[in-house]
Amino acid sequence: MNPRTLRNVAKTVFTKQMFQQLRLAAISHAKAEPGICPACDYDGRFSPFGMPVRTGVMCPKCWSLERQRLLALAMKRGEIEIAGRDIIHFAGEYSVTHLILSKQPSSYKISEYEGDHGDVRLDIEHIDLPDNSLDLVIANHILEHIDDRTALAEIYRVLRPGGEIICMFPIIEGWSETYENSSITDPVGRDMHFGQWDHVRYYGSDVRDRIREAGFTLREITAGPEDFLRYRLSRGEKIFIGRK
Repeated sequence: MNPRTLRNVAKTVFTKQMFQQLRLAAISHAKAEPGICPACDYDGRFSPFGMPVRTGVMCPKCWSLERQRLLALAMKRGEIEIAGRDIIHFAGEYSVTHLILSKQPSSYKISEYEGDHGDVRLDIEHIDLPDNSLDLVIANHILEHIDDRTALAEIYRVLRPGGEIICMFPIIEGWSETYENSSITDPVGRDMHFGQWDHVRYYGSDVRDRIREAGFTLREITAGPEDFLRYRLSRGEKIFIGRK
């Protein structure tokens, strides 16, 4: 078989596989059960999202994903205190912003390190705020991108006694140790090793030690089987809350 024929065969196979994947994604989406979004109260079928595509995971009204809905559910149930607190939300998740504001915080600001969409621009590794100046820091899916030990120390510094950090991140509970490799710096390598081109680690169960080493006491929030189905959440996903 000559090279041109091989290329044509490979192109045909790839095209068939691509359409097969699209077909399977469409079938999976059509079979997805409807749910309720605790962030915006949408009730219905959820949209596909991600690469590779995950079906029935994005709210078509507020664009929340599973992690935002878990956070919203915890706030609605009073498991996270918002009222009267001074809050910084790093890389603010807009699907939960209106819910946070409805809980009447004393102040609420979104920090975007890049771009012009935030209220402030703070470097989470060097937070330009006084000691003991905040009651709550929200940093969801941030720590896997950065020098987490430096960031946790900074967050501890700016929190008042009794203040809290809310954080979520990819975690593999079956790994006893967090997987890091500082020699992997290119986007392709990081995507292969850490699940995304701009991640620098995959947390194992020892992430709890990292949070406690910064000085925090720790509690965790997750959702049960009925919540998973009703609110279209990820099984076993957790919110980690460190208290100063």
